[in-house]
Amino acid sequence: MKQVSARKKTFWSLLVLTVAFSIALTAVLELIARTPWLEKVSPYRSVGNFDYQFEIKWFRLKDYVKQNGGVDIIILGSSLVNTGIDPDIVAQTYYQQTGIHPRIFNFGAEGMTIAPNSVIARLLVEQYHPALLIYVTEMRDYIAGNGLEVETPFLSDPWLQYQTGRFNLDGWLVEHSSALQHYLPFRNWARSDFPATSTLYLNRYQETTASGYEPDKGIGINIDIPPSPNDPAEVQNFKDYGNYQVAASRLNDLKGILDFSKNQGTSVWVVEMPVHPTFYVYVGGEKVHQQFQQTISSFVMTNAGWFLPAETCLTTIPLNGRSNRVHLNYIGAPYFSKCLGNQLAVFANQQHINLIKTGASR
Repeated sequence: MKQVSARKKTFWSLLVLTVAFSIALTAVLELIARTPWLEKVSPYRSVGNFDYQFEIKWFRLKDYVKQNGGVDIIILGSSLVNTGIDPDIVAQTYYQQTGIHPRIFNFGAEGMTIAPNSVIARLLVEQYHPALLIYVTEMRDYIAGNGLEVETPFLSDPWLQYQTGRFNLDGWLVEHSSALQHYLPFRNWARSDFPATSTLYLNRYQETTASGYEPDKGIGINIDIPPSPNDPAEVQNFKDYGNYQVAASRLNDLKGILDFSKNQGTSVWVVEMPVHPTFYVYVGGEKVHQQFQQTISSFVMTNAGWFLPAETCLTTIPLNGRSNRVHLNYIGAPYFSKCLGNQLAVFANQQHINLIKTGASR
């Protein structure tokens, strides 16, 4: 009997020691993860989301705000924004026109249509309260089934669920543990494709500027030649974008961006991306494009926002400034960014909007 009792005592002692050691180790790792030293050695962080470019932007913005004392303007959108707008050029151009230098960050991420971006906009506005949110959009944003392969897993992510008010333990742990955030970029170390995927991640992390811009070094070929539905390489595009209609659900997503931002004191400027005119062949031609502009412009203004059509900056972009019909490259992005900065100065003056957050001296 005494022997059994001794074994139980030993078992419980070992259990207590194991738990105590685990807690102590976790605390030590957490303390190390929060030191400036680790940030310099390994600045890579993750919240466990499959979309690593979103994660790069999320943590880049945190660093930007920390280094600059806040952010005045956030430019939100898809990969068209990511590679098409250099915030530093926008800010410098605005400064040349007004004498004011706003803090601007590019939060464009690949595959993000207006559906997931309506959620991202809410998180960014709620956390950073920028003076202005620039949502850069284009026709594909409003096709009901477009981008679902990204939208579905992105919105079901535990961390994002936690961020949007649906508590779960996984999301809570990731949000509050710096050690976990530093570990997660390497969580797939045992997979055979880890060397390739990690190299891609590290390259894109390094290519992304402190203000969120990632240049595209590709040069598009024959972009000025209209696509043909008889070209096997174009069949899917005509299938995806033909019979174009603006989905009511996507307009509701746009309304969500406008309403929430307005309630938080953030103005919203909706800018249409100046894609190449040959893109509109997919959707049925320029007449369909004009109908789209009328719909979006009217909707935005009805919901207390402002709209800038693509034509405003279209002619400023050289032909070699595109990597394809919709994306600008490293040559075209500066042209569009400068035009956007000039238009931003006009917009702020006409609407009497102060683009510098209250209390910020720039």
